[in-house]
Amino acid sequence: MKNLYKVLFLIIGLCSTADSLFAQNPIIQTIYTADPAPLVYKDTLFLYTGHDEDKATWFVMKDWHIYSTTDMVNWTDRGAGLSLKNFSWANKDAWAGQCIERNGKFYWYVPVNAKNGGMSIGVAVGDSPTGPFKDALNKPMIIGGWGYIDPSVFVDDDGQAYLYWGNPHLYYVKLNKDMISYDQSVGIVKVPLTDEAFKLRIHNAHNTFKWAKEIDGLNSHSIKSEANSKYYWYVSATEKATGKKVIGVGIGDQANGPFTDVLGKPLISEHAEGDHINPTIITDADKQVWLNWGQADLWQVKLHPDMMSFDATIGIRPVPADKKEWFAGKIKGTVNSTEKRFTTYEEGPWLYKRKSLFYLLYPAGGVPEHLAYSTSTSPVGPWKYRDTIMDVIKQGGAFTNHPGLIDYKGKSYLFYHNGALRGGGGFDRSVCVDECMFNADGSIARITPTKGITQAVGKVNPYQRVQAETIAWEQGIETVQDSLTGRGIYVTDIHNGDYIKVRSIDLKKGSSSFTAGVAPINGGMIEIHADELNGPLLGTCKINKATAANKWINTSTKTTKLTDVHDVYLVFKGGDGQLFNFDWWQLKQ
Repeated sequence: MKNLYKVLFLIIGLCSTADSLFAQNPIIQTIYTADPAPLVYKDTLFLYTGHDEDKATWFVMKDWHIYSTTDMVNWTDRGAGLSLKNFSWANKDAWAGQCIERNGKFYWYVPVNAKNGGMSIGVAVGDSPTGPFKDALNKPMIIGGWGYIDPSVFVDDDGQAYLYWGNPHLYYVKLNKDMISYDQSVGIVKVPLTDEAFKLRIHNAHNTFKWAKEIDGLNSHSIKSEANSKYYWYVSATEKATGKKVIGVGIGDQANGPFTDVLGKPLISEHAEGDHINPTIITDADKQVWLNWGQADLWQVKLHPDMMSFDATIGIRPVPADKKEWFAGKIKGTVNSTEKRFTTYEEGPWLYKRKSLFYLLYPAGGVPEHLAYSTSTSPVGPWKYRDTIMDVIKQGGAFTNHPGLIDYKGKSYLFYHNGALRGGGGFDRSVCVDECMFNADGSIARITPTKGITQAVGKVNPYQRVQAETIAWEQGIETVQDSLTGRGIYVTDIHNGDYIKVRSIDLKKGSSSFTAGVAPINGGMIEIHADELNGPLLGTCKINKATAANKWINTSTKTTKLTDVHDVYLVFKGGDGQLFNFDWWQLKQ
């Protein structure tokens, strides 16, 4: 990815370096990552992510990646742990998944667009958190089509496992103990997306109409007018004065409101009785806009261009028999549309338990998404909407977000993604993490995105080999996965001025030398600086130009003695072109 920006680094380096010295978010800079799913296993936190392809204009994703940390500030690249190639039935779309451990096995649930079945959920299994993983069933575990995405797995204290997923609807199954099948007697459960559970999407919905005793926000349609780019909200309501079921209309500047009641009275006051009358706007082939509603009996009015009045000469009429099938089909086609998403739940569920309370986190909408949560005393609800966790990220945000909440070494952390990495955006996202705090009543304190975790919860031992791909922050380099020679992951694409920052190096024993495993190309050097990019120079490790291609060597240099805990910058210097590849480093006391 960084090849695209090498020239830009020279131009904006002075500006960006100052910020990067203090940055930790996004936590991965070598590729674009999305949809974080953390897993704690023994003393290590493993992070499973999606991978956005460079310069994408859609969610172009072909594999999933794994990272790990023991200190929350340095992240070790474990490579692509799973790809579409692992599933013989897969066509495209390696979207958001999650991995979990049970009985020494690791189960990775992922949504994949199947060759003959639309969006489906598969499961891969491995013997370690980094795999290798293989398709557990050689077929999808769950086939559902559109919206069967973002599977999230959770095992309760009683041993019962659950798999949640869905956009725009929310589903779950009770997994069997084998973790690759589910309880068929319970089947796939569709969670009711009620106002109480997930909050109406329309801002200030219940206070829009002064004349209304109550509204049915799950029985509405919010749509944009092509004529004036305003949004109109048509909603079933009960009129205070008469107690009749009616339909009101409001106007606003955003799809989610707030809306203004310009009429000061219902738009429709007849034939609106009954539940789930589903007021829906349909535009016909002549670009005439119709408001339709009803159940077995389908009614409509011909709206004027102002969208808030209708043709009185036609009035309120049943949909003509010869057009009823056409209108009914169009109304049915709006079910999964953005305009028919009634509550804030959007996608990406994440189940978490603290004490005896279950938390369901999710990206909330519409678009751009924020993060919200609901709680329950049961892993299957009923759910009660609580609050926003993270507002829409305005600076450096993406129009999507995706939560992953985990406890690690006595603290709680919220993983999410943004679009802040250079060249990033809505389809080139990057994973971030911030600490999550709980209030005394169990509610989650609002989280404002920061530059990242400032306090490490562990230290790097430099007296044993440290993988070069263990990185807190980098500029200019990439990592590569070498599956042919067995060398694994190493750092490549190293040019003059690039660097790697590693935080919280425990130098309590001091150091006398630095050794690195490298494969020379044009040669160069590694400068070892303490605490700052241009901080005290501990040593310079020289690397001669290659005499043979792809030959790995160990090269060493003496170092200045330094004690205590320090950040270390490995700064790469040399001439033009790629300097060398870099596998590992180690200090000697």
